[in-house]
Amino acid sequence: MTQRFMHCRSPNTIMRNTLVALIVAPAIAGAQTVIVAGNKPANTVTLVDLASGATLATLPTGLGPHEAAASRDGKWAVITDYGTGPNPGSSLTLVDVGARAVAAKIDIKPYRRPHGVQFLPGDSLLAVSVEADSAVLIVHIPSRTVRRVIKTHQAGSHMVSVRRDGLMGYTANIGSASVTELNIATGATRSLAVANQPEGVGVRPDGREVWAASNTAGVISVVDIASWSVAANIPVGERAYRISFTPDGVLAVASLTASSRVRIYDAVTRAEIATVAISGTSSGTDLAPAGGAQPVGIAYSSDSRFAFVACQGINAVAVIDLRERKLMKTIPVGPGPDAVAVAERR
Repeated sequence: MTQRFMHCRSPNTIMRNTLVALIVAPAIAGAQTVIVAGNKPANTVTLVDLASGATLATLPTGLGPHEAAASRDGKWAVITDYGTGPNPGSSLTLVDVGARAVAAKIDIKPYRRPHGVQFLPGDSLLAVSVEADSAVLIVHIPSRTVRRVIKTHQAGSHMVSVRRDGLMGYTANIGSASVTELNIATGATRSLAVANQPEGVGVRPDGREVWAASNTAGVISVVDIASWSVAANIPVGERAYRISFTPDGVLAVASLTASSRVRIYDAVTRAEIATVAISGTSSGTDLAPAGGAQPVGIAYSSDSRFAFVACQGINAVAVIDLRERKLMKTIPVGPGPDAVAVAERR
């Protein structure tokens, strides 16, 4: 069932938005939840208070901020400075969420095109994919240094997803049509062929499956880790730009950029549960020729109740109630947001 959201501020809309704030804000008692959105064409990151929708700060990043991650304690956010077409990036922007300030620009030279990023357990280490170097870097936040380089030996290692225990990571390799498994501790790798041009990738929190979304085949390849084989190809019918799992491992969510929708799946049965439309108009892009909201990056509340989806077409982050399977509201951020993370400050 598709749900639509009207932008007129009717009494019902105002009441619903108030209820959203009351439901979402107490996800952690006494905590502030901050939405972190990387605005790709503006080279900025916007921090927004979820409860009020107020912009807390807009801060500079490096060129082309593409992906974002937040530490589990909500203290830090990291933005990957991918660069622009002629200017590959070689830095990470470290944001102190509480201070609402850029704490450091972490130099990762000679590695180029940092893209996917995820904190490892303990919040002192990051896994960062560097597309131009076919590798994943393990970056130490306190010392601002690269501690380990794990080569995938695959072309276009774009996104990275790390298992909940932090022991294994997975990349989607666009150019090699493969998924690579990386042992974070030893650096050992293995790769498996999947559907053509995989970009979005997510590992189920229990570590049993990895899902990789094809840019061109209109499917999500499901990799069974134990047998290291493709167990299924879930038909999508269009490009799923991102695919990831809720923290509790119950659901998987895909952003369908061209049609301005997100699709929700049962993570175990792989069955489609709902498709939620995000309304709004914009000019067309390569990702979405017809324009629209253009949902891209996805993040979640720690209780797995809400998905937060960056919508580059309408310069906003959509809040989707995964229990009710509907769009609750959109929160304005900066222009062309792609990266999104949720910092729940304890």
